[in-house]
Amino acid sequence: MLEILILGAVFAAVVLVVFGIFGLSRRDPALNRMAGAGAAAAATGSIFYEKKKSKILDLLEPVQRQLAQSDQKQVGVVKARLIQAGYYHPSSVEIYYTTRFVLAIALAALASLAIMFFLPPMGSTNALLLVLGGATIGYYFPMAVLHFRIKGRQLAFKNGMPDAMDMILVGVEAGLSLPASIKHLCEEFADAHPIIAEQFRIVMLEFQAGKSRPDALASLAKRMDVQEARIFSTMIAQSETLGTSLATTLRVLADDMRRDRMLKAEQRAAELPVKMAIPLVLCIFPALFSVIMTPLMIRIIRTLITVGT
Repeated sequence: MLEILILGAVFAAVVLVVFGIFGLSRRDPALNRMAGAGAAAAATGSIFYEKKKSKILDLLEPVQRQLAQSDQKQVGVVKARLIQAGYYHPSSVEIYYTTRFVLAIALAALASLAIMFFLPPMGSTNALLLVLGGATIGYYFPMAVLHFRIKGRQLAFKNGMPDAMDMILVGVEAGLSLPASIKHLCEEFADAHPIIAEQFRIVMLEFQAGKSRPDALASLAKRMDVQEARIFSTMIAQSETLGTSLATTLRVLADDMRRDRMLKAEQRAAELPVKMAIPLVLCIFPALFSVIMTPLMIRIIRTLITVGT
């Protein structure tokens, strides 16, 4: 049974290599010509990455194309989540699927080697469960990392939005336009709130590309998928449509966001005693009880020994 597992892992690795070679050999000649014609344009790269493309990505490109799902709807959902996590590379979807597949094979192969050479003998059922468990962990681990990265970025964005509203408000009241205020915000918040600076820098680039303010701010709300971004986008769009004062709108937004942040902090502080009850009962009370009762138990044991003798 163990030999079958090892052969299966090796077979999967060989299939992966064959798919890559097959995709490289069957590449459309028209795509090759287009790639050669557009090499100069591609040299500019993405604004978030180095101009020189990684050679590893070039080697893995055929494999990535073979592993990427054909369901465009699912690919769109994954791409949106990768953008929320801050991965803007053009091949991020292919890299994501390739990473999940390679990790699944690698952990399954490591589990097979551990069963053969390091772990004590076990039944075929337990060995199969261990190999499948390693493959499952490898396949779903990138998904968990992506989920926690998105949650962390959203929390950082929520915590920084009240300060960002104050900074934009100061710029608008000083006579700057909204784009100029956002540019000043990006410069000042680069170290204190890098997520805020990154997202508003993208908004600035969309402004420069000719995108309207409502559309650019709607893209911001879609990228972050948090209530603060949606409220900011909606309020700015309504302010421009109705002709109301932008400074007044920003002041109201800043006050509301700061109040919401304070209420959430108070809510977490109120939940703290309930959450502390579990570690208090499981960890602190047993240790305290043992410290208090140990001298008493020693005295009782000594008394019983003395009476018995």
